[in-house]
Amino acid sequence: ISKGVGLAAACRAGAAAAAMFAPPPRDLAPGSCGQSGYAAMPSGAPPLRASGFGPSPMLGGSVGSHDEAERRCRAVLAQLPPMEGSVKYRRAWSIEEALEQHQCLMKQHELQSSIGHNHVMVRKLQAEFARLASVEAAASVRQALDATARATAGGAAGGSAAEALTAAIAHAEESARKLRRALHLCATEELRAAEKARRMEEEIEKSNREMVVLREAIDDVAQGGGPDVAGMQHPDGTAVGSSASAQGERKYFYCSDCKVGGHGQRFCLYLLQRPNWRVYPSEKWFEDKNGQTSHCPLGRFGVDFADETYFSRIAMHIKGRIWLEDKRKLAEFVGDLMPLTFVIKDQQWVGPPPPPEAPGAPPMPWFVKETDRNWGTSVTCCARPEECLGLSRPNATYVVQKHIADPLLYYNGEKCHIKFYTLLIGCADGVTWKLYTYKDGYLSISPKAWSPEDLSKETQVTIIRTKRINDWPHWDDVYPKCKAGVQEVIRRAAAEGKLQGRNKIQFEIISADYIVTANKDVFLLEFNTGPVLKDADDSPDVHDAGMVNGAMHIVEPFEGGNEDLWDFVFECKGVPPAEHAAPDALDDC
Repeated sequence: ISKGVGLAAACRAGAAAAAMFAPPPRDLAPGSCGQSGYAAMPSGAPPLRASGFGPSPMLGGSVGSHDEAERRCRAVLAQLPPMEGSVKYRRAWSIEEALEQHQCLMKQHELQSSIGHNHVMVRKLQAEFARLASVEAAASVRQALDATARATAGGAAGGSAAEALTAAIAHAEESARKLRRALHLCATEELRAAEKARRMEEEIEKSNREMVVLREAIDDVAQGGGPDVAGMQHPDGTAVGSSASAQGERKYFYCSDCKVGGHGQRFCLYLLQRPNWRVYPSEKWFEDKNGQTSHCPLGRFGVDFADETYFSRIAMHIKGRIWLEDKRKLAEFVGDLMPLTFVIKDQQWVGPPPPPEAPGAPPMPWFVKETDRNWGTSVTCCARPEECLGLSRPNATYVVQKHIADPLLYYNGEKCHIKFYTLLIGCADGVTWKLYTYKDGYLSISPKAWSPEDLSKETQVTIIRTKRINDWPHWDDVYPKCKAGVQEVIRRAAAEGKLQGRNKIQFEIISADYIVTANKDVFLLEFNTGPVLKDADDSPDVHDAGMVNGAMHIVEPFEGGNEDLWDFVFECKGVPPAEHAAPDALDDC
């Protein structure tokens, strides 16, 4: 909108400039602006006497006057702001966002319509000047014809008269060409302005429809049409389950973006592709002492899906996920599935340090990784275990791992590792766990050929998803081993009570990083509970829309959905949750 205000100011400046460089006013020749089928003067435009662009009765003066008028019109057009609106409709997740967006769209429509009107007015003025020039040129042809006729009748040679006639005809043809061009530009400008107005009105209509749907959602939920969310009370103090809003009786299901982050908004957008899902607006909930603002569904009602677990019928975070995403905790119970792992805390070894390497042992990198950070942002390399403590910082915890021997390399000798996607579901009984793995995945490939002596990140640390894995010749052999490894991790985590059940369904899409040896053994490196996911709108060629839609269908089935390439692995029982467990809290993991 600020950009639009600046454009409007530039438009006013252009109009002022047009007035400043107008020549002194002069009278019009009587009858020189006779009726014509060409474009009429635009409504509200200044009269030609005032504008100073009127024609002279002399042809020479007329040519200069009209050319000057055309030049000045072009100058005005060059100073006018373009018809470009930067505000487009985007889905709003709160009442404030919807109202602010609607106001911006309306203001933009007003400003851009004014800009378009000014463009059209100048084009019409150009066309009118061209019409006047054409009328005057036609009059000059008639005068030249009369002069030629008189010269012929008087018996004179008429050479100069004939030359004047030829010049007048050429000038008339040129004036007609300019008039046709001016009329074409005027018509084109009118079409552009109308098309721009139509597009802006479409954006406004989308905003209008959205506000109506939000209002309907608020009314429906307030009247008991929302879900009963286990573990919370209705705002009026009544317990969940007191309304007749069983899932089968409801017309619509609701999701809210509470701005927690992660994939919450993404999952909402996928659910909203279903015809019976609607946005329920969010609002500010509270602000903590650090100034961090938390949001909740409007009125603190429960919804079917939200990234704030307490208010959601479906939880998008696994309780106990810390045992998967923290590398040290992971190594505590599945260290046999990982490369040999050691721990540094506050610049001291926890437990036995790695033994010194024997003299003459072949070089092999050692990795020092902060336990609670992902994406390779905290990974450093060194050549020997004695150097690892020097790479750590105070008050931080690290896992230390030696590179596996004889890794399976990519075609040109580059290091690579597997991004292996899993779907973990905790059922509403608080005990049952279900695991799915995705039959496709990604390879992360180093840009440089691997060498144990090269300790650079480009060679040793593979982070970015490089390509799909389905055409990798080793995938059919490796996939079952990765699946079995993840299955064992979940089996142990559930049996030991590390994964904690809720009284509602909970799920999470988690990626596991695997590295493979030349004999196709696999080693688990880490889990990422917030993995990279790409949507078709942002990445049309390679995206994860099928994977996400399939996962959402498994968690919340709907007619017409499918599981895509998700492969059911197993179901197991975990430790029942405590009877008086605390309700879901912020960032509960």
